[in-house]
Amino acid sequence: MESLSAELICPICLDLYNDPVMLNCGHNFCQECINLALDIPNRSTDFKCPECNTVFLQRPAPLRNLKLRNIILHLQKASHNKLQRSLLDLNRKQEDTEKRLHGLNEQKSKIHESSQALEIVLNTFFTMIKKDIRRSQKIVLGEISRKKEHALVQVSKFMEELEIRKHELSRRIHKTQELLLGGGPLVTSLLEPEIEDRNLQSDSVAIFWDETPISLAFKRCLSGVVHMFSELIQRMPEPKTLDIVLDVKTACKDIHVSPDCRSASNISGHQGRPEGPERFTVCQILSTSSFSTQHYWKVDVSKAEEWIVGVAYHSMGRKTLSSDAYIGYNDKSWGLEYRQRLSALHNNTRQEVTVNSPVKLLGVYVNYESGLISFYQLSDQFRHLFSFSATFTERLHAAFCVFPNACITIRKGKPWAKKDR
Repeated sequence: MESLSAELICPICLDLYNDPVMLNCGHNFCQECINLALDIPNRSTDFKCPECNTVFLQRPAPLRNLKLRNIILHLQKASHNKLQRSLLDLNRKQEDTEKRLHGLNEQKSKIHESSQALEIVLNTFFTMIKKDIRRSQKIVLGEISRKKEHALVQVSKFMEELEIRKHELSRRIHKTQELLLGGGPLVTSLLEPEIEDRNLQSDSVAIFWDETPISLAFKRCLSGVVHMFSELIQRMPEPKTLDIVLDVKTACKDIHVSPDCRSASNISGHQGRPEGPERFTVCQILSTSSFSTQHYWKVDVSKAEEWIVGVAYHSMGRKTLSSDAYIGYNDKSWGLEYRQRLSALHNNTRQEVTVNSPVKLLGVYVNYESGLISFYQLSDQFRHLFSFSATFTERLHAAFCVFPNACITIRKGKPWAKKDR
């Protein structure tokens, strides 16, 4: 096409022929260009072709090249339906881009508004909590101080009585010793009445110090704080916890599935299952249900030295032993993999994930409409590990790769629950 375009260029103006004419030597020019070249003022030489220098004894009469003219007009016309189509397509793309930019600006504003509103709510809540905790602290510490003062008063009172008793006993011991040394039949009549024994039980701390009222005050204050937390938790949105059930029809022949279909292990050898179109050749298994909304689930990987956990389309390839059959190694699945190191995988593209402690319990959150897949480490803290951003074209399944001598288990529970951690 480029060589054809070069044949349509006037050698004088170096543009497309405009009303092309031809000299007797066969070369073509724009009519205006060749007339200007032949009509040079004060010409002292013969007429020559500007292309091949053919000499003409007299001024040549250029002939119109109608065929070349029609070709150029046709190409110009075609170049014009094409330019119009291109312009329409560019305008459409520009409008689409502007709409998307407008939509993203709206999303940006909503993000700012939502985050600001959430910050206000949570800051208000934590301010209330701090005030309530300070008030509770004052009440409980005041109760401790009051009980301490009361106990010390009791102890001091008993100590004072015991000091008096001790002094009295010392006096009587001294008098009795004197009478004993003096002797005589009337000695016993001179003895004072016996001192009454009072069971003061001064060696028992419980008599003076009782922590029960303090515990009651603390629990009463704490219950108020717990109630505030419970109310906030109820108000906060949370994803639906997906009840994952493993699909035996997809399980590799080496994977054993527990009776409740919540655990999968690769430790007992070939399971003797019949071949089927949905069964993986590599050591993987999918969930029975697929989804296209927001969902969350937990996976216990503490009994697996190596694992891949993620999501996949139902159309993911299953009958190959190549590396692209694994979760995250193709464009139909996304996964978090641990094999000596933690990595996020999609379409065979690996991104390293930094983690400070071994991942034993994993949280997976999917927002289908937003195209978000997030992985969390569930320990004492709810720690974000990695997030994928994608545009989903099919419904998703929870997906698991269970390597030899490994076991994974689906756990139930709310995203914020700690009982499985």
